[in-house]
Amino acid sequence: MKKKTILFLVLMLLFLALLTNGLYGEEKVEILCFITGNKYLDLDEAYKPFYVVGLVDMFLEQIYYSDPELYFIVTEDTRDMTVEQTKAIFDKYLEKYPEIWHYTAAGILEMAMMELVGEKK
Repeated sequence: MKKKTILFLVLMLLFLALLTNGLYGEEKVEILCFITGNKYLDLDEAYKPFYVVGLVDMFLEQIYYSDPELYFIVTEDTRDMTVEQTKAIFDKYLEKYPEIWHYTAAGILEMAMMELVGEKK
C-alpha cells in the first residue's frame, strides 16, 4: 500500500474511535497505541477489530520496506481475509500463548502472522 493510503486509514481509525466515544457520551478519550496483549484483552470488543486493523497496517508497512519478498508472501496469503478473520487469528494466537500476553500487541501480531505464513508454505 502507498504511504498516503496507510496514513489515511490510520487517521480514519483514530477518528472513528474518537467519534464512537463521543456518541456514547464518554468524556475521556484514550488513544490506544503501544499496548500489550493484556491491555488488548481488556479492550471493549467493539474496539478490537479497529486496533487489529491498525496493527496489520503497521506490520505490512514495516515488511514492505524491510523485506519485499516477505511482503509479497504475506499479502498473497492474507488477500481475501476479512477484518473479523484477522482478529480471530490474533485472538486465537493470544489464547494459544498466554505466556506472551505481556509483550506488545504489535509484536504478538507479527508472531501470529509469521506463524500463519509459515504454515501455508
